[in-house]
This record gives sequence, C-alpha cells and structure tokens, in this order.
Amino acid sequence: MDVIRSPQEIGAELRGARCRARLTQAQVGKGGGYSASAVSRIEAGRMRLEYDRLLAFAAFLGIPPDRLTGTPVPGCGPVDTVGHPANEEDAVRRRSLFTGALAIGATAALGSPQTSVAADLAASRAGLEDALLSGLPPCDSAPTAVAVQGAVMRARAALEAGAYQELDAALPQQLALATAAVGEGHGTEALSALYAIAARVAIKAGDDHLLIVAADRAVQAARDGGHPLALAEAHRMVSSGYRRAGRYDRAAQVAVRAAEELASARGIPAGARASAQGQLLATAAYTAAKGADRSGAMELLARARAVAGRSDEHTVGGWFGPRQVALHEVSVHQVLRAPDRAVAAARRVDPRGLPLERAARLDLDVARAYNDWGRPEECLRALLSVERAVPQEVRRPGTRALTAGLLFGPAHVPGLREFAARTGALPV
Repeated sequence: MDVIRSPQEIGAELRGARCRARLTQAQVGKGGGYSASAVSRIEAGRMRLEYDRLLAFAAFLGIPPDRLTGTPVPGCGPVDTVGHPANEEDAVRRRSLFTGALAIGATAALGSPQTSVAADLAASRAGLEDALLSGLPPCDSAPTAVAVQGAVMRARAALEAGAYQELDAALPQQLALATAAVGEGHGTEALSALYAIAARVAIKAGDDHLLIVAADRAVQAARDGGHPLALAEAHRMVSSGYRRAGRYDRAAQVAVRAAEELASARGIPAGARASAQGQLLATAAYTAAKGADRSGAMELLARARAVAGRSDEHTVGGWFGPRQVALHEVSVHQVLRAPDRAVAAARRVDPRGLPLERAARLDLDVARAYNDWGRPEECLRALLSVERAVPQEVRRPGTRALTAGLLFGPAHVPGLREFAARTGALPV
C-alpha cells in the first residue's frame, strides 16, 4: 500500500506547484469541485485528501505522484499540463484534465515529467541513487583504516558546509571504500556513518525512497560491527523516514527508544553518550511538533536540554550541544505555527561558530516563521541569509516552494523576483 506523506508536506508541494503555474486557489478548486477555502486548508495541511483526489491534484498541477506518496506510482508517460493559462481554451484544457484524473482514481497509471523544482538536485543525485539501488562502483583505492576515516571526515565536513551536490558525487566511492574495508575485517562503524550521511543527503533532495534504503543499511552496518553510537545515529535516520511518511508516533518512538537504549551501552564516553541521546531527543521533539503534539514536543525538548550540557559538541552523528537544542526549539515553534515564538527563540541563538548547514537551517526556519506571520519582506531577508550561508539550500524543493508562494502572493517584495529566478523557483 502507498504511504501518504504528511498533510503539511503535501500542502507545501501543492501550493508551490499552483503558484508556479500562476493559478489562484479558486481556479484550482473550481476544476475539482472544491472551494477556494478548501484548497487553502489543503495547502496549509489542515485538510486531508483521499488518495484518488491526491493523484488528481498531482496530475493537474504537473507534480510527479511519488513526490506526494511514500512509494512510486507506476507511470505511462507524461500527463500534459498548461503552465500559464492565458485564455478560455487553456482553462478548459486544465479543467478537462482535472476531471479526467479524478475519474481515473487510485488505480490510474499517472506519469508526469519531473518538475524543475527538484531537477538539479535529482540530476546530481543520480550517482548516489545508482550506487544504493544498483550496486556500488569498484573501489579505486586501498581500504586502509586511515583512508576510511578520512572519507568519513570529508563527508561530514561537506555536509556541515552545505556542499550537497559535491557530497552526492563523492559518496558512491566513499561507500565503496568503506565496504571494501569491511571485507577486510574493519570499517563497519565508518560504513554505517557514511550510509547515515547518505540518508541525510536524501532528505536534502526530498528523496524518501533513498532515505529509507540508506537508513536501513546504516542500521545493518552498525549492528554488524556492534557500534552503539553509530546505531543510535542510524536509528535517528530511520526516525526521519517514519516522520516524512507521516507516521509521527512511530518516528518519535524510534528516536526515544534509541536514546534510552544508549543508557545501558557500555564503553561509551559520557560526553559522547549524552550528545547522541540529546540529538535523538531533539529529533523526537521536532517529530512530535510535526504531529501537532505541543506538550510532547516541549517535554522532549526539556529532556534534550537536560543532557545537552553534558555532551561533547561533536560525536558520531555530527555537531550537538546546548545550542542545538535551542535551534530545535526554533523549529518546533515554527512547525507549531507560533511564528512570534520561533523568531524570539531564534534571536536568543548565538550563530557564531555554527556549522554552515545548521546556520542556514536556522535562517530557513526564521523565513518560514515570517512567512506564516504574513511578513514577506522579513521572510525574503531570511532567505537571502540562507543563500549567503549555503547557496544549495535555497534550491531544495521545500525552499523553492516557499519562494514561489512569496512570489505569487499578494504583496510586492523588492528583490524577490530576482531571488526566485536565480534559485530556480521562477520558471524560465
């Protein structure tokens, strides 16, 4: 059975596609028998669609159906859409397409061309996708312990710098190196770490299928080698997979259980243990917020904060410490649609010395909060900060959808059109 993504994630996809097509909510709703207010609720994640209606929306707006589901939908070629309806004939074509898609229903074979939203990241991800699904390339260097550890360090550094496309290109050979090392009796911890990093790259690209594959392999490598910290980080990626599939309770359960299991793991330095536990609990807090569980999110944040002061700032999963909890607090308030609290929490974070990727995510949370707050100029300023820190972050699917929503919103924001054009949110 297909697993539907969360209503909030689906709504963001639909709104971005509608804005890029320069359609109003009323125009989209009219074609499928919805009111403009219903389309608004769908885009805000407050109204769920039946599966056949979801596929119809995907076809109508030119979204590949598997962008909205947890499994691929078989396709039979592209479904024609009209990018910029300019007359009555174009409006009729869209209305007819929508009606036909509704009639086909969930058993339809709906194929569509890949949207420009994810095209560049998807193109750069092809090598990693082939490596994970079709087999790793031959290892081109000696799999010594030093070489394997160097590969992990370079991969982490690239992730923290926000060099996602470069990481995409390097990971297949790095995974091949670590796999060859495992064949020689060492390197399972490094292999698990690299697969966990691959899972995070998949998240950046919005590819939930690769996330699941990479997370599973990270778990297996950590278990094979008996590495508790690596296993904890792998389970954090598993939790992310459940969260992105909309299974928030299960996602939080996986993360919390992994944090609790570390308490009985032997031979782990106290700081490293606390860091991994805090990372898991902060992840669980964000997950609870995604599931609209405010009290659960606050409780889990408090638990993460309690262990953060005892943590090492760097451990198997990467950077963590008290500021990481503060950063998650910003994310939690933003997801819970409390933009004033999110912005206030962000102002309390000292950004000096943060990894670039994390600084960019902070600014992105601020941008989303200002967007929810109805303050588009402040939203653009935050997006420009994201671009300065990590240019590739503003070309991610979710960020482009946010930009497109601003671009076709009611307010004129100076500089927005130029930003949208250079980040790919504005079709050319």
